[in-house]
Amino acid sequence: MKKISSVLLFILVTTNCFATWSIIAVDRKTGEIGIVGASCTFDVSGIASIVPGKGAIVVQAASSYFARMEGVSLMENNSTTQQILNGMMAERFQPEQQQYGVILIADGAIPMVYSGSEIWEWNGEMLGDDFAVLGNILPDEQVIKKAFKAFNAHRDKSLSERLIMALKAGEEAGGDSRCGKQYARSAFLMIYQPTHGAILKLAVQGIEEGKKPAVSLLNEQFKLWYKKEEN
Repeated sequence: MKKISSVLLFILVTTNCFATWSIIAVDRKTGEIGIVGASCTFDVSGIASIVPGKGAIVVQAASSYFARMEGVSLMENNSTTQQILNGMMAERFQPEQQQYGVILIADGAIPMVYSGSEIWEWNGEMLGDDFAVLGNILPDEQVIKKAFKAFNAHRDKSLSERLIMALKAGEEAGGDSRCGKQYARSAFLMIYQPTHGAILKLAVQGIEEGKKPAVSLLNEQFKLWYKKEEN
């Protein structure tokens, strides 16, 4: 019975969080670390982890919780980006069903992404020096390209603003191919702010099929929060 329970737990945590497009990013001047993501699933926020002062990880597609926790442990112990990625790609985590994104805030650390051979099309990624955009089950590459361009084009904005802009650009380019004109049913923003010593999380989930797009709802939530921050 114990063995069966373990198998069931593994199935639950590796199959219920198919994610679509996400952005991981750092601001090496402010020390901020952030992640946004959106999907046609009930709740996409389970793909993400931030390690304060270290970096961020997303594990999407089959979204293995155990792979993500392995990455977090390695990050906490000052492993390199490549070492973290290597650890998450252990056979027991079924890496060919996963899409991994890893970023460190350390100077000179380039983000890395791995897209397994068994994840659904369209999938891909684009990398910058301080951010990465990755996704799967997309209508085409424009979701990634538009999100990448939006993040990179607003260097005068705060990290949280740029993340929301990038997520919104992905929505406008087609979002999750399963969701039609709704684009996503769940979306989130996570950002670590050293000045607060805490991780902020904004999220919307469980939106009914055919109702308002999740990213648009998250954007409204973000605007209210950001207005309070400015004041």
